[in-house]
Amino acid sequence: MKTRHLTIKGRRWYLVERSEKDEPRLKDCDGFCDWTSRTIVVQRELEGNLDDMERYIAKVKRHEIVHAFLLECGLAHSSSPTEAWATNEEMVDWLAFIGPELMTAWAQAEAER
Repeated sequence: MKTRHLTIKGRRWYLVERSEKDEPRLKDCDGFCDWTSRTIVVQRELEGNLDDMERYIAKVKRHEIVHAFLLECGLAHSSSPTEAWATNEEMVDWLAFIGPELMTAWAQAEAER
């Protein structure tokens, strides 16, 4: 089991890689955020027919990190429980997907901070 420390909005979060056998909450998902302990848990022993499972696991990590940012900003808690953009899985996927391009554009514009 690997554990990494992340800083998200000035708070310490943990990124933990576990198997479903060790973490039953992974039964129906490949990863999740537990805001109560500031822990992101990602399924390490994914089975699938993808050629590059490491790339897929990285995608899951990005997705869960976006959830953690939304949680730390208070957006997920302030959203309606259904169909809210801050908890919408497609929106979170999009943010996780587009993030590197946003960072590049911000750097080119000298607009990182």
